[in-house]
Amino acid sequence: MAIMVNVRRTLIFGGVMSLALGIALIVPLWEMPSPRPKLISCNEMSYEERLNRDEIKHRASPNVGGMGMYHYVVTYQPLPGSKPRTELVHATVALWTDHGRLLGSDRGEFGGELVLADKENPEAKPTVLYRDNIEDLFLMKYGVLATTGYFHLDQDIGSILLIKFSDSGKPSVREIFKLPGGVRSSWVTTDDKLLVNTRGGSFAISSPTSIEQVRCRKHWWQIV
Repeated sequence: MAIMVNVRRTLIFGGVMSLALGIALIVPLWEMPSPRPKLISCNEMSYEERLNRDEIKHRASPNVGGMGMYHYVVTYQPLPGSKPRTELVHATVALWTDHGRLLGSDRGEFGGELVLADKENPEAKPTVLYRDNIEDLFLMKYGVLATTGYFHLDQDIGSILLIKFSDSGKPSVREIFKLPGGVRSSWVTTDDKLLVNTRGGSFAISSPTSIEQVRCRKHWWQIV
């Protein structure tokens, strides 16, 4: 009888020790911090380098509502029983392409658009390609990238759009990345990546299918 009691105690003690050892191994793994984003150089590509790749772009100065020389008219769908309402919009960014002039606008909480002004008749009513606040436009080797950002009350929404043209010049727009917040600033780096900064972090885009969260190196000697 005494032998049975000792065996039972040994088994219980062994089980308790195994459980304690398991918890001791699991808890540190659970509490391990996630890997830090990759550290990269975020130096901006110079204006001269962008010109060499045929990027011709105008942007409105900060805190300016838009550029008067690049304007278009948008029509809002009326409420039942009322007439359509039109608004003259001044673009905040204009980018030249082989198929016309891309214009982007950002009217804050009231939204914005991405439109295409016809190459042959730039004064004609432009075609609305996408409805969202356009933060900036960039000519890349694989197409045009547009950064978006909507900030209003508790909303902080952003994405990356890819604009491409067919051989006949027909435009197409698709969202290729959703971001954890609206784009607050963006630029092309010296290694030809698009860097976008959001409240949820910074991200480097190297192709329409490749995006990674990154940290910007503040000093040339920084390694962590």
